[in-house]
Amino acid sequence: MKRRKKRSNGVKASRRGTAAGKRQVPKTTLPACQDCGAKCCHDLVMPIEKPKTDDDISELKWELQYDTVRVFIRSHRWYRLIQGRCIYLDANNRCTIYERRPRRCREMKPPDCEHFGEFWDVMITTPEELDEYFRLERERRRQQRRKQRARSR
Repeated sequence: MKRRKKRSNGVKASRRGTAAGKRQVPKTTLPACQDCGAKCCHDLVMPIEKPKTDDDISELKWELQYDTVRVFIRSHRWYRLIQGRCIYLDANNRCTIYERRPRRCREMKPPDCEHFGEFWDVMITTPEELDEYFRLERERRRQQRRKQRARSR
């Protein structure tokens, strides 16, 4: 299980036009995306609920047995990350459906990608790391309760 400190990167968007009569695949939509290799097009990220029951945890542990599945936590929100590659990327990692790409692709902006470093607070890659995360979470809660009891005395 990996943890990191938060950081931000303010990047302003710019748009590129296409030559009249000729379809061109744009280099990127943002200057900050230059030479990135389309990292945002290589992993699928989906929000999920924090597992609350033993069945939820068991199901998530089962998913983490696959080498392409990860779970990360960012700003107290949970996400499933499935490693892969968009089928619409060409050999140079350029989008072949750029002009009609989905809304989620259009909304992807730095610093929400690996190009700018770790975009997560906690990354969980194995069932054992998930167990360890919840063990540490339980211990943290116990310590908080002890501190609250000590203050109230």
